[in-house]
Amino acid sequence: MSAASSSATRTVIAIRLACGVLALLAWDLSLRLGLIDPLFLATPLQTFQALPKTAVASLPHIAVSFLSFFQALALGVGAAVVVGYLVNTSTYASRMFMPIFQAGVTLPKVTLLPVLVLWLGIEKTTIITYGALSAFFPMIVNVAAAMQEVKPNQITLARSLGLSRAAIMRKAVIPAMLPVLASGLFYACNAAMMGVFIVELAVARVGVGAYVHDLAVTFRTPELYAAVVLTSLMTIAINLAIWYAARHLSKWRTVDI
Repeated sequence: MSAASSSATRTVIAIRLACGVLALLAWDLSLRLGLIDPLFLATPLQTFQALPKTAVASLPHIAVSFLSFFQALALGVGAAVVVGYLVNTSTYASRMFMPIFQAGVTLPKVTLLPVLVLWLGIEKTTIITYGALSAFFPMIVNVAAAMQEVKPNQITLARSLGLSRAAIMRKAVIPAMLPVLASGLFYACNAAMMGVFIVELAVARVGVGAYVHDLAVTFRTPELYAAVVLTSLMTIAINLAIWYAARHLSKWRTVDI
């Protein structure tokens, strides 16, 4: 790394830290100056002090939420990969169904929540289904984009080498699709997590969303913001893991046959 690049990196980190410090100062001053009622906003110190107690109390809810999240993500992404691949192997099917799937990305899926509650009740099935639907639509659009990365000459070369259909899929198709699929997984992950939290906040009795709702309606403000901080940190950790995976896979552009 050059000296100029290293200096630019340090500058970026310093600016980010400064923005974080300024945000904390504005948060604290807004309470000290009486701009915001303390009933609705805890100070940064109160939030920090409430973190250990809230972390312990929220562990069962976190376990429930993240189990639902991973189930919803696996279901939504798995269905999107299978359906997206099958649809995009046919030009006619792609022209017919892909506009519908693309419209599903912009559809405000929260409007479907009352219907899902009527059909499935307020149990875990509704949470997983809503989270899976939230992940399905952005992922299936990325599957269609990923299939455009498979070049015909790669398939022709693989066939000329006498590879079987399974070997072509493993050595040519999947490596070409993986970088775009990994990027799509990033968006699907965020959508699934948001979907799970929304349903928990609305109808669930356990889970992070339900726990946050309980803290809000009982005006346990420090614990509420501590729970939000904990949830944000865990969400950031998952997003960073997926981002690094997508960054690594984006370098895998060559096909080793």
